[in-house]
Amino acid sequence: MYDNYNYPPGADTPDAPWNQVNPPEVDFDVEAIVNLSRTAKVTTDCVYNDDGDIRICEDYGAKGAYYADYASIPEMLDELVKYIDGEMLGDISDKRKEELMRLRASAAGWQIDDEEYNSY
Repeated sequence: MYDNYNYPPGADTPDAPWNQVNPPEVDFDVEAIVNLSRTAKVTTDCVYNDDGDIRICEDYGAKGAYYADYASIPEMLDELVKYIDGEMLGDISDKRKEELMRLRASAAGWQIDDEEYNSY
């Protein structure tokens, strides 16, 4: 005959793991600081000096040369939000909608704390 009470000692107490209640979820603030860098070839109408080093025009600079050819990260994030908003107007699954909402929330709220542009 079987004994239906063959549990380890302490298994029937409130302290047993399966008798515990999960703590409620808690919201808290996180500051994400991400350093990114990129090397890219840019086109400028500035000329090389006698040493062969590129001379960046003083009124244009490396930052201006970069943004003439490429988008900034905030511009790309803004375009991502627009793309997501357009895709969410279509017929999409709940799982895809959830993923798009996660991406949209991830793209929002970024600010540039520091920028540095170097020419080589």
